[in-house]
Formats: sequence, C-alpha cells, structure tokens
Amino acid sequence: MKNPFHKENNTGIIVGAIVAGALAAGAGIWFYLRGKRAAEAEAYRHEHAQDYLKNKQKKKKKHKTGLDELEDIVQHQQATHEV
Repeated sequence: MKNPFHKENNTGIIVGAIVAGALAAGAGIWFYLRGKRAAEAEAYRHEHAQDYLKNKQKKKKKHKTGLDELEDIVQHQQATHEV
C-alpha cells in the first residue's frame, strides 16, 4: 500500500519548466523584434529607393564660343603669358 503522507519532490521539473518557458519567451521576442526591424528596413529602402536621383546634380551646359570670341580669348591668354 502506498504511503498517503509521502510527498513527491517535483522541484526539478518545475524549475526546468520555468527555465524552458523563459528561454522560449526570450527567443520569441527576439525573433519578433528581428522581423520587425527587417520589415522597417525594407519599408525604408522602398520609400527612399530613388532619393539618390534628387541629389544628383544636373550637368552644366557646355559654353559654345563663336569665332568672334576666339580672337579675344587668344589675345587675353597671350597677354597673361607675356607678363
């Protein structure tokens, strides 16, 4: 016959269950936050995908000199080299 006053010691099982639950909760939170950061980064990347186009400087138009201006330019360069 079983002794009705003898209690079984379940401390190890209880502590193990608490530790396993805490680890599972921590892993779940970590995966949730990691997924949330990845989603935010992806949304930011899509939102600002063409921002580099706004910062791009437009090309300056090349100044075309006429033949009448060439003589003045050559004379100006010769005068600066002689001095």
